[in-house]
Amino acid sequence: MKISLNWLTDYVDVSSYATGELGEVFTRIGLCCESIEQIENDIVFDLEITSNRPDCLGHIGVARELSAALSLEL
Repeated sequence: MKISLNWLTDYVDVSSYATGELGEVFTRIGLCCESIEQIENDIVFDLEITSNRPDCLGHIGVARELSAALSLEL
């Protein structure tokens, strides 16, 4: 599933993290980051979402998991 960094930052402030670090965090919390691409003015993470994680099938669910992993406010 493709996740836009621009959309993600609407929900959680990850401006102090490098994109590579965020990719590692996604993988560590079980959302395997398969690739990171720059498309125009955005960074896009390609995450592998397993069938037992329907809560992460949208930007809000992914933002919720990321905020919990990084102890940030959603």
